[in-house]
Amino acid sequence: MPPTAATRTAPSVYVVTSHGRVRLETDGNERLFDLLARHEVPWSAVSIYMISKPGDTPRLASCLDAVLATIPSDAEILVYFNRNVNPFMFSIAGFQTIEAAEPESEATEYVYQRLDNDRSAAEAFLKKLTPEECRSIIADRVAETVRATVAPGSEVVVGVSGGGDSNALLYGLSQVRDRGLRIRPVILKGIPDWDQGVPRALQLCDSYGLELTVLEEPEVRKLLGIEDGSMPLIERFEREFAGDDFEFLGTLLIRLALSRRAREIGTPYICTGLNLEDIVCESMFRLSNGFKPSSFPAREIGDITLVLPLWLCPKRIIDGCFPKFSLDNYEARYPCFSLGRNLYYSVVYAMQSRFPGFVEKMARGLSELGQKDPVAYTYDEQLGFHVERFVPFALRQKFHRMVRATGAQA
Repeated sequence: MPPTAATRTAPSVYVVTSHGRVRLETDGNERLFDLLARHEVPWSAVSIYMISKPGDTPRLASCLDAVLATIPSDAEILVYFNRNVNPFMFSIAGFQTIEAAEPESEATEYVYQRLDNDRSAAEAFLKKLTPEECRSIIADRVAETVRATVAPGSEVVVGVSGGGDSNALLYGLSQVRDRGLRIRPVILKGIPDWDQGVPRALQLCDSYGLELTVLEEPEVRKLLGIEDGSMPLIERFEREFAGDDFEFLGTLLIRLALSRRAREIGTPYICTGLNLEDIVCESMFRLSNGFKPSSFPAREIGDITLVLPLWLCPKRIIDGCFPKFSLDNYEARYPCFSLGRNLYYSVVYAMQSRFPGFVEKMARGLSELGQKDPVAYTYDEQLGFHVERFVPFALRQKFHRMVRATGAQA
């Protein structure tokens, strides 16, 4: 095929490293920024020089936003990587595919990478996983955590939502048959996506012979000391915490509800479905704001032990366990506009997608740090729940206004 006009007018672009030169192919119709992104070369890791014509001395160039076809075709763009490493070593573009155990069945996919330090080599594999294979992976990781954190013969209060995480969690717990555990699932009502999850949670619990405790909205409100029921929980939260995600309050409510249920039946153990990405996202937020990582997969909060059995389970594999339940949950979700929540999850998923296996490695390291020096929680009499540090007066006032708000004030 003859070259197009765009190809004829595009300059040569090379990534230059201590390992040699790599030419990046382009048709000229994209910006240099887009070309680098397409080849997974971080713009922040390079310095760009240009040789305007043969024989000229390279000069520093400011051209990330330049469409390549607008640069003379006899020019050369030299993209110098600013470390003596190979930026293409961990590329997963050349992955090998491993078919599912039953190739004709529906399957999710996950990319794994095998690193061989002796050969300085990295191999990527795209593994197709049937629901059965996903459930086997989750069951193994849940069992490993439970055996390390929960005493045999214990009752465990489990928060469920009807979504993929809690469904996979219940399945994993049901497979730990050598510990004599008694599972007590609980679901909260009070916001639309919680309410829509109740039928799915009932169906799943019934399949395992478990009795689901459903906390109606009035009971959920009492956990925060809310007496007026004329204003929806989400509206209360958004009125005082505009721009934040209700998930922050929802997580607190779930913990309070599970803790109350655990005390009622006389067990210290509660479980929620925080997965691998949730845990690393939480830890990155804490580290970025000057706080040490919280303990996981077991976290002591007063007289309660919060166990997180899915802490090493990627969301993609979790959702592959029960595809239909996960789809229903996705379609019932409400949007999040919190900049922080969007930022940290975006960073975690970018790392996970670009460097398979690294997020798991990070999670294990963060877990070791959190367990060596665990966060201490103290009971706050005014707020009515355990906190890890003093809550500033202004934030405390906002919380109390949210609790005291009435429909007449709206």
